[in-house]
Amino acid sequence: MPETLRSVLTKQIETMKIKMTEVEQLKHRLAMVEDDLKVIRAFIYAQGLNETFQKPTPMADECWTHLNNIEIACDLTDSECLDWELFNKK
Repeated sequence: MPETLRSVLTKQIETMKIKMTEVEQLKHRLAMVEDDLKVIRAFIYAQGLNETFQKPTPMADECWTHLNNIEIACDLTDSECLDWELFNKK
């Protein structure tokens, strides 16, 4: 039974995942988070929600701060976040 293109590609992707080191995987994951953050920001502006995100949260003066923090944390060239603590310690 011949393999479909989808199954061949799926196997190749799985092989690539296995070959990625943990550091490479983490960098990739951070890049995906950062990419989604850009989409979320664009959506917020496109929907006219900018003022809503200027409102305070229990942890920050503006909700934008949380999105900015995600961006800073994903930037591996920025060490600022290494001094931060979790908001929700358990």
